Amino acid sequence: MNLSDLLQSDMTTLAGYARAGWRWWIDELTAMLPRQWVRSESLTAWHRVERDRVVVASDPSADVVIVPAEMCLVRHIVLPRMALRDLVALVDLDLDRIMPLERDTIVTGVAIAGPGPQPDTIAVRVGAMTRKDASEIATALLAAGITVGRLGPLADDEQTLSFDLAPAMRAAGLLPPRSQARRFWWSLVAILVLANVGIAILRDRQQVDHLQALVDAQDPALMVVRRIEDRLHGNAQMVEALDARRRKHLPLRVLAALYASVPDAAWVQRMEWDGEKLRVSGFAGQGTNVVAAFKQSGAFVAVRANRAETIAVTQAGKPFDLSAQLRQGGNR
Repeated sequence: MNLSDLLQSDMTTLAGYARAGWRWWIDELTAMLPRQWVRSESLTAWHRVERDRVVVASDPSADVVIVPAEMCLVRHIVLPRMALRDLVALVDLDLDRIMPLERDTIVTGVAIAGPGPQPDTIAVRVGAMTRKDASEIATALLAAGITVGRLGPLADDEQTLSFDLAPAMRAAGLLPPRSQARRFWWSLVAILVLANVGIAILRDRQQVDHLQALVDAQDPALMVVRRIEDRLHGNAQMVEALDARRRKHLPLRVLAALYASVPDAAWVQRMEWDGEKLRVSGFAGQGTNVVAAFKQSGAFVAVRANRAETIAVTQAGKPFDLSAQLRQGGNR
């Protein structure tokens, strides 16, 4: 099939293609699952076909029909590992070689029997029934009012079908097509679930857009608040800077340190302070070293005498003239 054939197909053909694609996709997903995760195919109730009559199951909802194994021809072959639908197609292509009967005279069923002898192979069971026998069975089932879901002989475990002949009998027109009501309702459920998910995503998107609109509406007020916050932060920094300068250039602290550092036998005649450097001059008594006293006080650093030459002692005492800087952090 090419694109031209697809475009020229009617809706019925397209629907068939869609159903076939959907079944293929489901089969591929099922083949990827571990076997213990796949729903068991064990039979719980079934109808039974005998040579001269149909035995109806006690459960009226049963749709499985068991036919005698002697009415079927079975072949066991090994094929490459693939999905069941692909195995059916491969067997149908090579049916003339697999079965000794003409393909037009039989209906066939294919089942996976187990792993093959090689890692990438699989054991396949191919069963066949003559169309004559299949037609008689179909007529008897229709007369008994039985709806057929699966049809075939029992396997050796007597719990599962050896293979299913119902799809081939439907394809040959011997059985009516399966009702699409269940598939329709399940499709409707899936569509509703997807619709609910889409509506939930749409509503969530609308709520996000509404929240974004509220945030955008608050942008002007937020900008004003941010400007006020920046101003407050700048003012706080300015206050901290002014307070630091005030603490650093406090005159009373300098006078207190000077009072504690000047020896008792000395007095200050002149003091100069420019905020950083302190210059003190005055007179000291005999044997009093003012420079050493300032250094030992711990309140000043960089203490040095401004006069290196020897100065005569007067009646007021020995003159001194020194420079120093107040130690940051206060007296120790």
